[in-house]
Amino acid sequence: MGLTNDSLIDTVFEKFPEKKEIAEQGDEIFVNWNFQDFQDGGYLNFKADRSDLFALSIMIENYASKHTSPLLASFETDKRYEFVKDRYLKLMKKLPRTWVIGNFNNPHLAQEMPDSCVVISCVGTPLASVWAVVTRGPDGPIGLIAEEFGIGKFRGFFSTQPDVVQAAVDAMGEVLVTQFDFNKKEYEFVKGGY
Repeated sequence: MGLTNDSLIDTVFEKFPEKKEIAEQGDEIFVNWNFQDFQDGGYLNFKADRSDLFALSIMIENYASKHTSPLLASFETDKRYEFVKDRYLKLMKKLPRTWVIGNFNNPHLAQEMPDSCVVISCVGTPLASVWAVVTRGPDGPIGLIAEEFGIGKFRGFFSTQPDVVQAAVDAMGEVLVTQFDFNKKEYEFVKGGY
């Protein structure tokens, strides 16, 4: 089974039609809200530009770091990854598992990563335009899922509802022929190893 209309967002909306009916938030949430405000929102639809998603992504990454939780992040190009590479390498050393999904084939990239990181190419798939940053929250996966619909313009959602976010990462896993398990106990960080 593929993505509905080659769209990750439409695939999630097909499974959770009530989420599609939730009004989009205005862009003021990206200026005025902190991460706790996003979490309190539970589920939010939005249209946003790249800088808005970048700010929210950092909040999710910081949450993952604070809670030593797995992190999934997707990048539309290798240049997008290069922009955050130094920060991500530091994160990867701390986090029990990191998945980097990219619309690029860079054989040298995987050589720079710690063993706790998995690099997956999404070249030639509908996920090439997806911006996803997901980590484990108190009850399961939380995060942002968006896709580019115009140059630098994205539509998507942020959710702390694990069933919704898990449906998105499961659909991504199906396209990439892999699994993303945010609750796997072997990812628990133990001092001195995993």
